[in-house]
Amino acid sequence: MNVIPVIDLLNGVVVRGIAGQRDRYRRIHSTLAGSADPSVILNALQNTFGFRQFYVADLDAIQFQHLNRCTIAELARDDVSLIVDRGVRSATDVSELLELGVDRVVIALETLSGLPMAAELIKEFGAERLVLSLDLKHGNLLTVCDDWQQTTALNVARQLSTAGYQQIIVLDLAAVGTAAGNQTTALCRQLKQELPEVSLSTGGGIRDLNDLQELQRIGVDSALVASALHDGRLSAAEVASIRS
Repeated sequence: MNVIPVIDLLNGVVVRGIAGQRDRYRRIHSTLAGSADPSVILNALQNTFGFRQFYVADLDAIQFQHLNRCTIAELARDDVSLIVDRGVRSATDVSELLELGVDRVVIALETLSGLPMAAELIKEFGAERLVLSLDLKHGNLLTVCDDWQQTTALNVARQLSTAGYQQIIVLDLAAVGTAAGNQTTALCRQLKQELPEVSLSTGGGIRDLNDLQELQRIGVDSALVASALHDGRLSAAEVASIRS
């Protein structure tokens, strides 16, 4: 299983997520670095754990549609791979990230208008460059689409897999930064059983090596982690043991 560190950007610095309550997000204090500068944090994660792939959530773009262009371009170096969530609302949003050097773009349920737009993006950019984020809060779908508000996360995943999405992230925002354990295990198990061909990632609430091992046992391909890395609850040796 792969471990992917998460970098949350807000107002030009890295912040710590707290249960999806974005008004409470504050500048990160990390045991790995004495700065909240995005490049410093990325370098610290890279040097300490050997990471080459990073998940970046641009909260300014997600909430206010103001993309941190310069920061993302600076982070998108030749020796790293970025997966970026900017709250995609259109094909132009995807194109802009790819032009900045981003490897894969997150298509988040939180801002996705519905199935027609999802299918249009797959047709234009292809499944390799797009990652669906199945966004939840307290287990409930976080979506602006009326049709999806009336159904289940599993059914939405089925629809979008049929539309061509081969990479899915399951993320319960209420668990982010809580160190309360991942809350999506049951759903991830169902998804791996029904859609075994899909590359599945999850995140939110991961505490330690035991949590990672549980996700690995049920077949999750990647785990998104932030607080446990910065707080020292996961060592470089433990991360390496999961990735081997």
